[in-house]
Amino acid sequence: MKILSQINKLLPYFKKSTNQKIFKNILVVSNTGLGDTILSTPAIISLRRSFPEIHITFLIHKKIFSLFKGFEFVDEFIIYSPGILNQLKIINQLRKKEVDTIFLFHSNGPEDIFFSILSRAKNILKMTDNDNHNFRNIFLNSPNIKSQHDIEKKLDLVRIFNPSIITKKMLIPEHFYRNSVFIQKKPNFKYIGIQMGAQEEYKMWPTNNFIKLADMLNSSFNYIKFVLIGKTSIEKKISEKFEGAIENKGSVVNLCGKSTIDELPLILNDLDLLLTNDTGALHLSVALGINTVSLFGPTNAQEFGPYQDLEKHKILKVKNGKFVKDREKKFRLLNKIDNINVVSVYEVIAKWLKN
Repeated sequence: MKILSQINKLLPYFKKSTNQKIFKNILVVSNTGLGDTILSTPAIISLRRSFPEIHITFLIHKKIFSLFKGFEFVDEFIIYSPGILNQLKIINQLRKKEVDTIFLFHSNGPEDIFFSILSRAKNILKMTDNDNHNFRNIFLNSPNIKSQHDIEKKLDLVRIFNPSIITKKMLIPEHFYRNSVFIQKKPNFKYIGIQMGAQEEYKMWPTNNFIKLADMLNSSFNYIKFVLIGKTSIEKKISEKFEGAIENKGSVVNLCGKSTIDELPLILNDLDLLLTNDTGALHLSVALGINTVSLFGPTNAQEFGPYQDLEKHKILKVKNGKFVKDREKKFRLLNKIDNINVVSVYEVIAKWLKN
């Protein structure tokens, strides 16, 4: 990273002249997390529907490629892996494709600047809120400092090319919307998924709160199954804690660490409701049309919360606090998510069960 950062200081001198009239071979980039990639899909779909004649290549992280394989709105994929050697391979591929326009919907520097400039693309657009970005002069767009949803910020990059069709709906490959069975469900039971993990610890509602909530719900309703999902070692550990501590152990279906990313939509489709932190599973559930209750503390629900089918989604959030991106890292835990109390979450889910 340090080497690339030093190289990048020289690269603006090699940037090709911008030319919006050249708009034929497009690269769309969302090569970070699951949630960020799903949030990029409305912009990708809007590009395809507005400009059916262009060729769209999707640069996507290898960890989530299997979830998007066969995505109907792109022509082909480049699989992203970190490291300078892999960046050189990406640059070679982009040059062969003669990519003229790059949309950096969600990407990390310094690698994104490195491969974008050296690809010889004329138009480089990056979704950033940073008005002082070191490379803002190479971007076709200005930094987006307006307070709006993340989906809108990505769509603003597409709007520069005057699209005829704008969609704000997130989608994943069509085959995930077909009927499938992953969980052997008992008749008349309600299956509530629980995603206790998150990419950052400060987004995670305390495990003990999930345990207390489940015990309260089991005391009031005798037709619930809690389906635990997640993949990381931390998520596996807290799912085992949950399963060991809950009073009605027969109500737990622990699938944490027992599925692949392309099986996650099949699990979510079997749920009646997902209770989750601000995670990729939330955005995937929204894209699939699954009911959700989401917990927001240090991140802004107005930017990253559900943005479609709002009647299916309930948000509980910490009030009166600055969000992560407005704080220095050492102060990020001040707006604690555990300020969302168990009773308030219970009341929302109980009301949903009764209805």
